Amino acid sequence: MSDSHGLSAGCAGQAKPLIVQPIWDRLDHAVIVTDCDLTAPGPTIRYVNRAFTRLTGYRADEVIGRSPRLLQSPRTDRTVVATIGRDLRESDFCRVTLTNRRKDGTEYLCTLIITPLIGPTGETEHFICVAEQLKEDSSHAILRRDSAELEQAQTLSEDLEKRLDEANDLIGRQQSELAALAERHRVAYVRLEAVQERLALRESALDRYSRDIDRSDSELHASMEELRAMDEELRITLEQMEEANLHLARSNEELRCLRAADADKLQLLASASHDLRQPVMSMGLFLDVLRHRLGEAERPLLGGLLAAHVSIRTLLDGMLDSARLDAGALNPMIEPVPMAVMLDVIHSEFMLQAEMRGLRFRVKPCAATVSSDAQLLERILRNLVANALKYTTTGGILLGCRQCRDAEGGRHLRIEVWDTGPGIVEYNLSAIFEEFRQLDNRDRGQSRGVGLGLAIVARLARQLKHLIGVRSWPGRGSVFSVTVPLAPKHSPVDEWSLPRRTD
Repeated sequence: MSDSHGLSAGCAGQAKPLIVQPIWDRLDHAVIVTDCDLTAPGPTIRYVNRAFTRLTGYRADEVIGRSPRLLQSPRTDRTVVATIGRDLRESDFCRVTLTNRRKDGTEYLCTLIITPLIGPTGETEHFICVAEQLKEDSSHAILRRDSAELEQAQTLSEDLEKRLDEANDLIGRQQSELAALAERHRVAYVRLEAVQERLALRESALDRYSRDIDRSDSELHASMEELRAMDEELRITLEQMEEANLHLARSNEELRCLRAADADKLQLLASASHDLRQPVMSMGLFLDVLRHRLGEAERPLLGGLLAAHVSIRTLLDGMLDSARLDAGALNPMIEPVPMAVMLDVIHSEFMLQAEMRGLRFRVKPCAATVSSDAQLLERILRNLVANALKYTTTGGILLGCRQCRDAEGGRHLRIEVWDTGPGIVEYNLSAIFEEFRQLDNRDRGQSRGVGLGLAIVARLARQLKHLIGVRSWPGRGSVFSVTVPLAPKHSPVDEWSLPRRTD
């Protein structure tokens, strides 16, 4: 934020200051400026004036970046709220009266007038809302009381209907269980008759066995001799098992020592990585300061420094991830992950480096929510983008998403990174995911790293059970993708496409 009242971000994602802010701060009516996103969960607040703070009790830093829904109270008419989005889509004006709630919990009646702010291109960039507090009279209080009583009656009626349905379901289940119990009783009776029949047969067989037991004495003596021989073999086998147990105990002790050594190595690597990350982060801050102080002549040098900084970060993260994977200490936490925030973070991290190298880096917006580990999925995408920047010298990189289905019909999101690099021949497509493998960097040039990025991508994807894909056209570029399952309740995905290669 550039001041206490915030900045306004256009629908295209480029931030620009609100040039009329001094005028709005002198108005007596509350002014709220939001972005133009009408899709769920709706727009977010970008600016409020001082009259807004006097009316609601909220400071600008407490509401900027949040949804205007935070002002709604339990008595806010949801039907009227729903008409706001519809009116703004169908016309250029909306006027409604709502009961909202202040920061201290008190409620107030206000009239909202909402109009779009049109940018230079003729497209809506923001929505401006002017709020005026109304004085409630006794009729309004009576109407609210009647509405509350009607709502309570409706709630009670719905609760009674729900309990009636539950009672009917319970009766049905008990009737089903009673029928099942009767069927089990019948089956048990049939089985009892069968058992009695088998007992009679066994009694007759026991009589025959008693007559045969006398003839078995001689066979018993022979069996005793065989048992003595088997006992000797068993004794020898037990001695062998004891010796094997000793070997196993020694092996377990060696394995414990190896695991302890792996744990010490991981701890050492984690500590070293943490210590190294501090100067690397400081380096990033210094480079950001230099970016604003250096002239155009030094921009190529700054681009090289940024590339080296990203390479160091990628190497540290790759070493730590590799050690954790080797030690089995990486346990993914699967949860709903909104893609919009993750794509914005990656765009902000790599945009400057791409510009310094004369490359275009575009990120297509995506409102979907996937099921994954947010930190590990971001590490996969960051490595794929860093790999694309590493091998692309002209043209650009595109990061975007598209929906797809698997063989069982499950809904997934395929996140793709397109580049205009040198491409990869088909017989090398599988080799690029091997550790320390770089197809065109046999001399280990430091600008190309050490070949851990794609190997970490493959191992993290296997750990998350995500599918990694790659397609390439030598001389024209490549596209790397990771396919992630969509969360059960996800937002729609903006479809996008590059010019399709047919060769």
